[in-house]
Amino acid sequence: MQSGYRQHMSQPNTDSRIDDVAPGDLIDLGTGEPACKVVHKEPAGSGFLVTFEGDDGETFQRELPEGTPVRRSLESKWESTQSPTAHSKS
Repeated sequence: MQSGYRQHMSQPNTDSRIDDVAPGDLIDLGTGEPACKVVHKEPAGSGFLVTFEGDDGETFQRELPEGTPVRRSLESKWESTQSPTAHSKS
């Protein structure tokens, strides 16, 4: 059974913009593509160059204009198995 990031997005914030995302956030661009983890974000022209990590661990980059709406899961950082904070699944 494949466990994708999309299944781990809890309480997504539908009013977020690409300007607000940070590394570790899971975001869905609303384009029908699976949700991806933000690895890196830097200013580029009139927007941002964002490096994403997909379910398979491969990274890819996209340039997105400022203000691009996204669905963002803030809690994704703390639910990750890579979290430095110990947590248990209920």
